[in-house]
Amino acid sequence: MAQDSPKGTCGRQPGGLGSPPAGVPPDGPRDAGKATLPSSSLTPEDWEIFGRLTSTELTDEERKAAVTPARIDPEEGTLFAPHFHPEWVPMELVQARLAAAFPAARERFVVPTQHNVIAAAGQWSGVEADVWSRKCGMKLQLLVHLKAERLAKASAFSAMIERTFRYRELQLLDILELAVRPDAETEAELARAGFADADLELAAAGCARLKAMIDGSGIAAGPGAAMLKNRLATDYMEIRERGKDPVSLDRLLSLVNLLKARVKARPDPERFCGADELIEEARSLGAGIVIPHPPRFWPALLAELDADGWEVWNPSTPSHAAFLTECLARRGRIKRPLLAFMGDDTHMSSKIRSHMVNYRDGADREIGFQPAWKDPETAAALRAAGQSRRRTMEEYMERLA
Repeated sequence: MAQDSPKGTCGRQPGGLGSPPAGVPPDGPRDAGKATLPSSSLTPEDWEIFGRLTSTELTDEERKAAVTPARIDPEEGTLFAPHFHPEWVPMELVQARLAAAFPAARERFVVPTQHNVIAAAGQWSGVEADVWSRKCGMKLQLLVHLKAERLAKASAFSAMIERTFRYRELQLLDILELAVRPDAETEAELARAGFADADLELAAAGCARLKAMIDGSGIAAGPGAAMLKNRLATDYMEIRERGKDPVSLDRLLSLVNLLKARVKARPDPERFCGADELIEEARSLGAGIVIPHPPRFWPALLAELDADGWEVWNPSTPSHAAFLTECLARRGRIKRPLLAFMGDDTHMSSKIRSHMVNYRDGADREIGFQPAWKDPETAAALRAAGQSRRRTMEEYMERLA
């Protein structure tokens, strides 16, 4: 699945989603799939919240937020952004944000890496692909960067990404189903965590309503499927329950996040392409490969995948930057030098929708800001490896030429 900009990927469904779609009764769909509920349970408020959360049309407030960075570095001359997610924010707004954040930057490598959607920015294109590593026995993520002009010959690679695209949508549906029909092991874990039957009933009712609107809207069959992400469940409930008991809301969100963690901990290998197969196809296009979040995937560090480098720092895995840099240097003396990357992993939704939902994780991230480059211990390890932000960027761009 390729796109020129995030806006082209996530267009609204015909007729909009702020009200029930044609053929759906005003109080909701009659057949909501497995997670069934009485049709009278859905209200205009439910549809209005669903419409706002799945819309890709930016309000004036959101467009202003998109081009206004939270931080500015007036002196940095190198803008290196190999790992960020524009989501449905058009790249021209992202570029305006970066121009304001890095006014002195003359050397730039800015490549969007959507989850399982190939996106382009200028001469570069990129994607963050979910893959299954048989060698590691686990799901991994890979950052893939390549010249945008090579996408014309990337039909096989695009098909592999397309296959994995539905993974996150299916994961959301798995979370909703687990809330409505928890297995005995899940119920036991919820009880150990201190949740009562009433907590699960509230979560199940909310998840059933959301599942019914997903089914009734038809969003999963169109480009709007890109909006069906895991956090849709918590975002919907946070808005719907806002203004009520805050303690109850916190418990509800914590319960749904526990269900999310259970689903994510048991991925289905059949939903993914193999890591080695995807890397081989990407290499045939002259693409570069980076392993993000390495502390989260320790086995991948030993698997010797064909990668150009590792992410030694990421806001979600900020520890071990100096240690990982030293590991890369040792490996690089044996085989082709491995480069040290740092990814800010910014999701633009956290920048434009903070007025709607509370983004507890990721709200402080900013595209291009990776403080570990200037951390004294990490900087020393980088110098010993002959690397720096500028040198890593230049070497990587040479490999992609």
